[in-house]
Amino acid sequence: MRKTTKLFLGFTAGLLLLCGCSAAEEKLGYENADVAKEALTSAETIEIYFDLYGSKRKTKIVADGKVAGYLQKNTVYINEEEWFSIDYVEDEPINDREGSGTTYGYYDASGTCLGYAQEQYVDTSYGKDTRLIFLDVDETPLDYQSSRSGRILYDENDEEIGSGKIGRSGVSLLDQWYTNLYCAVFKTETDGTRQIDFMDRMAMLWRLERDYRSIDDNPVNTGVQIYETVAVVFVLILLIGSSFSKWRQKKKN
Repeated sequence: MRKTTKLFLGFTAGLLLLCGCSAAEEKLGYENADVAKEALTSAETIEIYFDLYGSKRKTKIVADGKVAGYLQKNTVYINEEEWFSIDYVEDEPINDREGSGTTYGYYDASGTCLGYAQEQYVDTSYGKDTRLIFLDVDETPLDYQSSRSGRILYDENDEEIGSGKIGRSGVSLLDQWYTNLYCAVFKTETDGTRQIDFMDRMAMLWRLERDYRSIDDNPVNTGVQIYETVAVVFVLILLIGSSFSKWRQKKKN
């Protein structure tokens, strides 16, 4: 019975350790914060890992295959230093024009605004459409914009130059079973000179997250599922141990 208990405790500790390790930070893949920020601006592929139904976990941000930062709740970090956060703008309506909607603001660690993203009903080459318009701190529109859903990125000529999507590709099997970890992948057609402010990627991410939650509103109950697995394995260990003991007793007789 002592052996069975030890096996149970060992398995439980191992499972919890694995789940903890999966959330651990990886080492920054760039030599310093400035290089990492530049990579996040010019990368062809950006992957943002995030907890779809929680906010406490710190997850990685990857630019062209290298870890470039981390996301926790609504704040982006490079190493341990806060870079910026994104939030809804409620107390300072900007660009207050007819047809404008939800507005996001980007803020540094001291609370200074760095720019905006805003839903606007605009004329496009496809007719009237609601787009996510990106603006600098002076409320001047940038030379690219996104579909309202965050799935398509357009240039100043209204041509598609990028895409965004959410899925579990790249998420480890353990995380898929026991966490709410997802990955948003942004791809941009670039010759190395196109610059897309990473802050605007976060606005696109928030739109993608919102739409995805409305479709897949089924979060993993991490604690329950872990202990259900532990309980099942424990029962199996007891059954196997009992059968083995009976076999040994029968062999002695």
